[in-house]
Amino acid sequence: MNINPSYAAVAFVALCQIIASRFINRMSYDSLAALRLRLRPRAWEAEGEIYQRVFRIRSWKDYVPSVGPFDKKDLKGGQSGYISLFILETVRAEFAHLVCLAIAYAVSVICRHEISWIVPAFFTVINLPCIMIQRYNRPRFEKVLRKRGTPLTIPEDERKPRSQWIRNRGRM
Repeated sequence: MNINPSYAAVAFVALCQIIASRFINRMSYDSLAALRLRLRPRAWEAEGEIYQRVFRIRSWKDYVPSVGPFDKKDLKGGQSGYISLFILETVRAEFAHLVCLAIAYAVSVICRHEISWIVPAFFTVINLPCIMIQRYNRPRFEKVLRKRGTPLTIPEDERKPRSQWIRNRGRM
């Protein structure tokens, strides 16, 4: 059986992404809070506004499927604890998409096939908009907390192990 190397690479990266997502979804909010410092907005992003000026993100971001336990409709006038958790979920989402890109680029370097550039190009097209949405939204919600004078907090009932949180989240 002769398998196209590009198809095999895409399948491999997709499988790695699924496995990585399983681990990332189990990260605690404390871990995400620490990771948030590494993924903080940069000065050139102008608190996310660069994504609106350059990419007109407001016109298309709502068309990108949303995955996860948080509904953006519940954020209007939301409690600070809920907004804090939403901010940490944007960190989780961004990290998951960055890991996928890293895997795709690593596979393309390792494969060294004449069309191996297709794999990272494909996964960049899929993941980059998602990363941009997280980097656009997070500073806006952090600004809400700053205006309220509220630090990012993790409610005590959300400090349970992540796998338990996933099982119980739908019953709250």
